[in-house]
Amino acid sequence: MIKFKITYIFHNCFVLDVGNLSIVFDIPAQRFRMRRTLSALEEAIRGRDVVVFFSHSHLDHFAPDYMEVCGCAKSVKAVLADDIGEMYQNDFFENALVVEPDEKYFFENLKIETLMSNDLGVAFMIETAEGLKIYNGGDLACWDWDNSSEAEQKFAKTFFENAADRISEFGSHIAFSNVERRLESLAGGPLLVEKVQPHIFVPTHALGRTEWLEGLHERLGIKPCRYFNYRRPGDCCTFKVTPSATLFERG
Repeated sequence: MIKFKITYIFHNCFVLDVGNLSIVFDIPAQRFRMRRTLSALEEAIRGRDVVVFFSHSHLDHFAPDYMEVCGCAKSVKAVLADDIGEMYQNDFFENALVVEPDEKYFFENLKIETLMSNDLGVAFMIETAEGLKIYNGGDLACWDWDNSSEAEQKFAKTFFENAADRISEFGSHIAFSNVERRLESLAGGPLLVEKVQPHIFVPTHALGRTEWLEGLHERLGIKPCRYFNYRRPGDCCTFKVTPSATLFERG
């Protein structure tokens, strides 16, 4: 049985505590951080060993000052998509791993596999030392906008379906994936749930507009006990999973 805690910070930024490690995703730049956002992050990582994953360089997903922001942590390492590496000087990346799409890495006792995003950067498939498997999509999603051509919409859906097949093979216990209320497809959320069948689904990319996430599990086709519903920075929930079985517990 693996026990872990997920804390919502803002937008695509979440903290996942498993064992002695805090895995942090996509801390946003200062322009996207309110005081309560920063406070929630500091409270979640204070005194912890931290590995921060950044999926790409868009500032709603990447904080150039992340070392300063995470200053209250016991230690900080980072995994950064290669487009970030192209934008910043090499000496910026102390204690960091720069990753490319469709590659495998081992870093800080984490097995990491990357997927190419159809937006920018990468998505992550991560396995912890405890055997917990995590998918975090960054901005990989089914971006089938109404104003796109039929060919563009078909490409977006096919690209995301192929990615979902790979994520399904990985066997994610947790899936952090975009939902978009302006899209009938919810940016592929229901498709991902159907193909991957994660123990827990975490909706992302709400840009602070979280009210509409209430009850979204019904449209996603997932039970409420397997859906992390959050409203404000610092909201958290503790879960338990049995990796070798489909049994799901929430505590």
